[in-house]
Amino acid sequence: MRKMFLCTLLFLGFMNFSFGQFNTNSERISVKTYDTKGLVEQFQLRGSEALSFDIPAFIKENDNMERVLINGSLRTELTTTIIQFDSNNQQDQDADYICTDIESKLTPFLGVWGTGRRDLTGVDVKRIVRSTAAERAGMIGGEVITQFDGVEIYNFADLKNAVLSSEIGERVELKLQNDSKEYSTPVIVGSRGIKTINYRYCQEEQKDIIGESNVITDDISFITYPNPTRSVSRVNFKTTSNEDATFNVTDITGSLIHSEVFSDFDGNLRMDYNLINENAGTYIFTIQQGKELYTSKVQLIKD
Repeated sequence: MRKMFLCTLLFLGFMNFSFGQFNTNSERISVKTYDTKGLVEQFQLRGSEALSFDIPAFIKENDNMERVLINGSLRTELTTTIIQFDSNNQQDQDADYICTDIESKLTPFLGVWGTGRRDLTGVDVKRIVRSTAAERAGMIGGEVITQFDGVEIYNFADLKNAVLSSEIGERVELKLQNDSKEYSTPVIVGSRGIKTINYRYCQEEQKDIIGESNVITDDISFITYPNPTRSVSRVNFKTTSNEDATFNVTDITGSLIHSEVFSDFDGNLRMDYNLINENAGTYIFTIQQGKELYTSKVQLIKD
């Protein structure tokens, strides 16, 4: 068996765009191993077992197998991370390391949970997802969505398709009903992210996919310091764009801790964020501007 070394994996979640469900957290990993005769082992992990599953270590321990296949997803209300590995698709199986390739994308997101009406006259809003476009627009549970920017909404599929056809940051008009009252409200379309993590063999040890604090280019500067911190982390974000900026803090599992929108953004953000009430560990600071997402990892230490 060749020697393998483990590289840092950082689970970042991205946003779940489902309707009519209340079990918003879902963690699942499916594993299969094969020898020359066929399937040897197959199992699924859920919940905390999926979150704690050491994928690189498992690959290392089963390096003698003919094939190792791992697929999974980690979902919360606001985040989705897709996990993939297939040893049959590897081009460099004699390498000494296991690395990850990560792809991220943002898609339009409204932020409501609801059920379709039996008479096909709209979508009943059961609950508003915290720190989303719907919450910022002042929407509440009990309302009925009948139109999305002029498009008639009869069921879930209509609402989903209408939102996905819009643009992140676009201002749209929602037509709502509450009891017998019908009214319209403007909404700035938000976003959700989907992150896909593909494992692969590699010749050199991969560095942590998110730097300790800095993202610096000619047009962008995103710095968090001190890092590690015992309480307060200073955030310094500078960009040439004046689009509204959304600042989010999540823990390592993707659970949202804080979200704040900065409207009329002038390209500079300086603030202190206090982690004093959180447990020691790793926290992810993100700033979203339109379709761009900037990320920094902050380590909180306590005596």
